[in-house]
Order: sequence, then C-alpha cells, then structure tokens
Amino acid sequence: MARLLALAKALLVVGALTAALVLGYLVHVDRTITQTFEGRRWSVPAQVFAQPQELYVGARVGLGDVRQELARLGYSETPDLSTPGTFSVIGDELRTHLRPFVFSDGYRSARELTIGFAGGAITRLAANGADTALVRLEPLPIGSFFASHGEDRVVLTPDAVPPLLREGLKAVEDRSFEAHMGFSIRGIARALLVNLRAGERQQGGSTLTQQLVKSYFLDNSRTISRKLRELAMAVILEARFDKDDLLNAYINEIYLAQDGARAIHGFGLGSQFYFNKPLKELAPHETALLLTVIRGPSYYNPYRHPDRARERRDRILGQLRDDALIGERAYQAGIAAPLGLAGRARRRGAYYPAFMDLVRQELAAEYPVAALASEGLRIFTTLRPDLQDRLQDSANDTLAAISPDTNLQAAAMVTNSQTGEVLALLGGRGSGRGGYNRALKALRPAGSLLKPIVYLTALESGGFHLASLLRDEPITIDLPNGDAWSPRNFDETTHGEVPLVRGLADSLNLATVQLGLQVGLPNIAERIRDLLPGSSPRPYPALILGAHDMNVVQVGELYSSVANSGFYAPPRAVLAVQNETGEAVERYPLQTRQTIAADDLAALVRGLDIAMSHGTGRSSPLARSGVAGKTGTSNDFRDSWFVGFDGALLTSVWIGNDDNTPTRLTGASGALKIWSAFMAGVGVTPLVEGAAPNLVEQQVDFATGLRADARCGSLVALPLPDDTRIAPHPECQPERGLGDRLRRWFRRS
Repeated sequence: MARLLALAKALLVVGALTAALVLGYLVHVDRTITQTFEGRRWSVPAQVFAQPQELYVGARVGLGDVRQELARLGYSETPDLSTPGTFSVIGDELRTHLRPFVFSDGYRSARELTIGFAGGAITRLAANGADTALVRLEPLPIGSFFASHGEDRVVLTPDAVPPLLREGLKAVEDRSFEAHMGFSIRGIARALLVNLRAGERQQGGSTLTQQLVKSYFLDNSRTISRKLRELAMAVILEARFDKDDLLNAYINEIYLAQDGARAIHGFGLGSQFYFNKPLKELAPHETALLLTVIRGPSYYNPYRHPDRARERRDRILGQLRDDALIGERAYQAGIAAPLGLAGRARRRGAYYPAFMDLVRQELAAEYPVAALASEGLRIFTTLRPDLQDRLQDSANDTLAAISPDTNLQAAAMVTNSQTGEVLALLGGRGSGRGGYNRALKALRPAGSLLKPIVYLTALESGGFHLASLLRDEPITIDLPNGDAWSPRNFDETTHGEVPLVRGLADSLNLATVQLGLQVGLPNIAERIRDLLPGSSPRPYPALILGAHDMNVVQVGELYSSVANSGFYAPPRAVLAVQNETGEAVERYPLQTRQTIAADDLAALVRGLDIAMSHGTGRSSPLARSGVAGKTGTSNDFRDSWFVGFDGALLTSVWIGNDDNTPTRLTGASGALKIWSAFMAGVGVTPLVEGAAPNLVEQQVDFATGLRADARCGSLVALPLPDDTRIAPHPECQPERGLGDRLRRWFRRS
C-alpha cells in the first residue's frame, strides 16, 4: 500500500512538473509570437520605377508607341473602360482609364484620357473630357532591392484586397476560418477524405492560421513536434488577434513563387509577377490562378506546368461559382480564358539588371543595403524602357550579324546629352540577364576615343586651329625604361602634311602623336582628369593613342561636356526617393559646370561631325545626318569602341571578348554598327551647333587643308579664327587657258 501511495505521489509530482513545463512553454510561446506578430513590420524592399512617359500635343509619339507602353504597364485592351488599367483604340484615337499613382512630385488620381493622333504625333489630349496640356503615364516598375534572404513583397492594406480574393481564400483553403480557434478537426477529416478519393493531394488540412504560423515562425520539417508547435501557436494567435488581422497577414505573407534568387511573397507582388498588373484589376480566372499556386508554387508553377495549373484553376473557378462568389457567365469566361501570364522578360525585377546595378551604386553612399531592402522606399529613376529595349535589340541583332562568335560581348550607355540622365544601360549580350555587368566593370583601353581630348587640348592652347598643318610621318620616342616606342598608322602608311581636322577625322596616329607631344603630355592628362573627375591617366606617350582603361559609363561621362554645349553633366540614374508613405526623402537636381569654352567646343564638334561624314565614321548610314562621333580600336583588335551624339542623345558602345582575345573588329566594323542600328530606330535629332563668337567659317580641302571651293578638293567648312589666312588649293587657281582646263580634267579623271 505504501508503495502504491509513493508511486501515485511520484506520478502527481511528474504530472505537476509536466503541466508546469507545458504551461511555461505556452507562456513563452504566447509572449514570443504575440510580441513578434504585434511588432511585425514586413521587410518591404525599395521599389524602383522608370521614367514616366509624358504625353502632350505635338509630341512625336505615334498611336502604336502609346499602345505598346500601355501594354508594357499591364493595361488590358477592352471596350469597357469603367475600371483603371484599361484602354481601347478606335481609328486614330486611343482612350484609356489611367490608374492613380503617387509620382515623385505628388498624387495623380485615376482619370479617363483621350488621345488623338495624326502624322505620327499627338494632336489632341483630353482628361475627363477637358483638354489638357500634359499627362504622364505611370512609370513602369523595373525592380526592387530585396534582402539577401530573398523575400520580396508589396504590402497591401485590407481595403486594397478584392473581396473575391478574401472570400475565395476561405472557400478554397479554410471553410471554417471564421469559426475555428486555429485548427479544424473537420477540415483535416474532409481533406483526408477528398485526397483518398482523388488519389492525390487536392486539399490540405491546415487552416489559414496554421499556414500563417508555418510561414512566420517555423521551418518545413514534417515532424510531430513541429506540428504540435504549429497547433499551439495557431491557437494562441487566434486567441490574441482578430480574424481580419490574421487574414490580411496571410495575404501579405504567403509564398507564391521563386524568381531566381528572389522569393515572391504575398498576393500584391504575386499579381505583378504573374500578370503584370495590380491585384484589384485581376479577372476571376486570374484570381483563381493565384489561389491555385498557394497549394504548391513549384508543383503548380504555371510557367513550367501550364496544363496542371489550368486544371486546378478551373476546379477552383467551379468552387467559386458553387459558393456564389462568381456567376455562371464569369465561370464560363474563366474556363475558356488562357492563363494570360506576363512574359518572363516583363516580370518585375528581372528585366533591367545592369541599370539596377547603376541605381544601387548611386544610392550606396546614402542608403545602406538594409534600408533599401526593408524600408519600403520608392525610387524614381531616369530609365526609358523603350530606349532600353531598342538598345538591347540593336546590340543582339548587330552582334549576330557581324560575327558567328556567340561569346562576343557588348556594353553600351545612352544618356540625355543635356542632363546626363541615363536612359538605357546595356551590361551584356542577351536580354534581361544579370551576372557580369560590363557597362560598369569591363575596363578596357579606350583607344582612339581619347584622341579628341588631345585635339581639344591643342585648340585650347591657342596655337592650333582645325586647318593647322601637322606632320604625319614616322616618329620614335625613347621611353624612361630604355625601350623605344614607334607608333604606326592603322593603314601602315604615312600621309605627309595634313590639316588638324583630317588627323582627327581619319584618326591618324602619327599626326596625333606629333600634336600630343607639342601640347604636352601633362596637359593632356590634366584635361582628361578635368573632363572625367576621379580618373588618373598616366602622362606617358601611349596615352595620346588611348592607353587608358575605361568602361562605357566613363566614356559617356568624358564626352558629356562635348555633347552638352561645353557643360559637364555626369551620368545619373536616380531622380528622387520617397518613403513608404509617399513623402519626398531626397531629390537629385541637375548639376553642371562649364568645362569647354564656346569657340573651342564649336571647333571640336565640327571636327567630330567631319569624322562622321569624311573620316572613320563615314560607313554609317547616318554619317551625314547631323551627328558627331568617334570610333576607337585597341591594339590587336581586342576592343571595338564608338561614341556618338546628336542633338538629344549621347551614346557610348563597346564590343569585345571577356577573355580579352582579339575580335578582328575595328570601331567602325563593330561598335559603330550597334550605334547606327539603335539611332536608326530612335531617329536622329540633328545637331544645332552653338555660337562661336570669334570664329569664321572657311571652305577648305579635307585632304590638304588648303582653301578650296566647289571646283576643287573635298570640301569641308571649318570654323576658324577670323584672322586665319590659308593658302589656296592649286587646282582652285583661275584657269588661264585651254592647257589649264585640260590639266584639271586629267587630274580629276
């Protein structure tokens, strides 16, 4: 008897201790999950936006351009314009219902817009029936800065969640959600029965609260202890918080897809990822597809398993109809509809990786990685998606046409020549691929792209003008290490006495070296540093011919003063930053400083214009259309370069191999072709040369620099100092008789 009493006592003690431990654990769990849930602030990655397209009467924008931009933004073409995110086209008129948007300078409400077109331009613009001067389309989301663990989301408030999604979640995932206290025995039994009948897992037994607990607090292990913890936590959450809070947390937390290193969480981002439009604009069949992938984002991945995803989507549509959440018409339309997925290239955050690297680089000094990944910032940038797409296509098509080598790579940057805004940035071949960003990281010898700085330094010295004569003849320079440097011309010949403009336009190495030595290596190096702050060119003789490593971004920055009326405007990708409530945090105004005087600039730009029309750029079909530019080729044909500008755009292009092997391409046979293809699609804005108060134009022969007219030579018009006296071309002397006329005829024939 005493033994039984002792055993009972021991059992009571063990029971009490066990109960105390369980109670203590529950108290600990209660405190942990309650504090975590109450203090839950999702890590909301910074959203990055491109430039909005501006529409105004007279803008050279065609109906097809606006139609394409609306499609890029995820607008649906439909006769019914009752909801935002729709548009229709009738003849030469496009009507659209614009979405509301918080721009960097304020809020724009939803509105109906009518746009009339004629002759490739906008002729009428009316918002809500009243004529208006300017309307902006909302900017395209082009990416986000998610944290290293990969979660990306767009957080929704309860009023931003459509009723169909909210009620559909309960119908499909948890019918007793409003009644249970965290778990449902009936739900587990029903799911088991359905799955046994179907021979596959069609329903889960976990409630929405259990799924939320698993996503918030637990791993994916399938152990009894983990399941018990899940049940306990679900009960505590139900006891502490109301159903609306739990459902909204689920809507923002649930995992819906994997996009490379990025995990897509929540229905807000899921809608953008799968359909490229806001959640509120989804049709019933699109909402049903989002409900489909909850059960298994990999198993029901509509990109990889479209038939499997569609079958379950249609079952869910039937369930929504049976529960009177949609009508018969919506059901029939839904099961007849295709999946309607956004193309992979258009899914947010995966399309412009090179430009995103530039944005990240610009923001790094002011915004730590943690802030970009968690504080919900909204970053407005300079990117023009239409130009980016055209640049990428031009590079891909040109590389395929000029070489069968698929390893041949390219990088390029397009900026607004007046502001320095980076409108497009190409990091490599292909479309929308991340990885090695050649635009920022590929430092290669700039070759002849540095020659214009040599000529600019000479013009600024006051001792030279475009018609000054240079000696294009062999030269050998003794180097400090005892070696001798003997540069040669590309064509392996010499040309004797040539005008400065020909040395620049034909990129003559020997003439340029002779000029560079006269103006002084330290002066050239200093001029490069002034035009490209932060650079450190070494004043060695080879610098004259481009022995200085650069990338396409630096090349664009070096030429910014030349393309921008003599004012330095560095490349910039970020315009403004807002916090998550839409308040301005930072603006990045245009900053410029004058670096080149008007007369010197006019002479240099004319020289680069002539380089296109008469020199190394003359093979371009745009050579005589009011553009300026310079080709470049590094030793052994390892790098093909071109930089060019018109009245609107400055573009730098590089072609090469990542392993630095020869490409067999010159600047003209490679990079120039990409630029020509790009600008042919964009359209040239002819240069308007600035005033040169102390220069007067004279007609000279390009080959000799002698004064000429229509009767003789290859004419170019040069802005020269007004006191310049140039000897006449011998063929331009007055004809004294038949003998002179015959001699002239024989020379030309």
